[in-house]
Amino acid sequence: MVGVPRSGGCQLCRKRRVKCDQGRPGCGNCLKYGVRCPGFERGLKFVPGKHQIRPKGKQGDGECTGARGGYGQDGHNLTALVAAPRPNRGQYISTMVYTVRASISLSDATDFLCWIELGRLGARAVLDGAMCAVATHLVGKERADEAMVVHSRTIYGWSLAALRTSLGHATEWKSSETLCAAMLLCVFELFAGTASSDAWLRHARGLGTLIKQRGPAAHAEGWDASMLLAFRGILIMCDMFNQTSEPCFLSRPGWKPLIRDGGRHLIHPPHLPNRTIEIADGFFERLAELPAIVMPTYSLRQSRTMGTVQQPEPKKIAALAQRAINCRRLFDLWYQDFKALAGMPDEVPSRDQTSPFATVFQHRIAWMGSMHMGYWASILIFQEALAQCQWPGGYEEPREELVGNILRSVESVGSGTMGPHRVGFSVRVAYEFASSEHKRWIVALLDRFKGIYAAIDGATYHRPSKDTEAGQPC
Repeated sequence: MVGVPRSGGCQLCRKRRVKCDQGRPGCGNCLKYGVRCPGFERGLKFVPGKHQIRPKGKQGDGECTGARGGYGQDGHNLTALVAAPRPNRGQYISTMVYTVRASISLSDATDFLCWIELGRLGARAVLDGAMCAVATHLVGKERADEAMVVHSRTIYGWSLAALRTSLGHATEWKSSETLCAAMLLCVFELFAGTASSDAWLRHARGLGTLIKQRGPAAHAEGWDASMLLAFRGILIMCDMFNQTSEPCFLSRPGWKPLIRDGGRHLIHPPHLPNRTIEIADGFFERLAELPAIVMPTYSLRQSRTMGTVQQPEPKKIAALAQRAINCRRLFDLWYQDFKALAGMPDEVPSRDQTSPFATVFQHRIAWMGSMHMGYWASILIFQEALAQCQWPGGYEEPREELVGNILRSVESVGSGTMGPHRVGFSVRVAYEFASSEHKRWIVALLDRFKGIYAAIDGATYHRPSKDTEAGQPC
């Protein structure tokens, strides 16, 4: 069972088992010994006990425990799901979020959840259940507690049923809480997986539909704006890997301004310079243009590989080549600014005994390392588009070098709870152009990653043939 420690003392006094005067903002003991008081938030405490099942006749209040998924047999009764506030539940879920932050303080997963407004918890069971599922899974994985991980999947099932009910309601479908719950359950699928490792793709596609139906004005300011900023990368990757024929909706005029923070610091700490945020926003703005290049390039490559008699129209080929050239030019301009901010990574000896590289790149800041990798992966895509278009021009950079830059960054950028999330896109692109040796190393790497991050699964990659040459895509 899950409980909260009864002591009201600060975290350090509780750890030292001494009486705390609970002074604010810092207690007297910490002041006396000249240390920074860590605060009074109480993390979760796990104690032995049985789960309580609510008796019949008292179900349907939207709690995260109880029979039939905790939402009662009247699962379609919206009032039972979203109407009645639960202050105690909100405090409980908030405590779980604080526990996540404490448990994985050495990684940057807490930044990934910075868009959660804790004050919203306790009013909607659909949001509380989703947050509870994600928090329980992350803490369980961090502590290697399989019982918590299993319990998180049960909560996920309850929450998914509640989300379906909210999405079917005349007004609740467009509420901020419903949107946040949908995003959290997509996060859960990224980390935990469900029926398959690509379940998050279907969920993210539905999430994109929900956002489009709500319209740009609903995401212009406040919490809804911060949620869109936090999820822009996932929405772009969804369009990239689903290979739709439509451009990513975030690249359209009505949506494009919304994937920039614009000085509001909606998902960034107050001390982060505006210039840094502008450069980060520029990366996603350019990344949103890639899905419109990936799909026609893939189709063109397939037609050439299979020897299709009917070749694409020359106008379409020219349009694709021109789009790739323009995007490449804008990405190169962005990269010059980015390098001035982030610098280039250091070259250090590899500490991974399985690595095919003697030296690897050490990136000082993980998210900046991810953008380095994303740029190199994007260049590979642009070059493949021009190669398939058989377009002349000086746009070639050695594929082996670009692939090597990406793979040599994995050891640094791919570490920690959020590491697989940071490197997933770039590694997937690099795999298409890697040698057989490097492909086999990538598959083994992904097998390790999927224990933390289910969205990366080497089983979904085509296996390399022994005669695949370096730099030639399978």
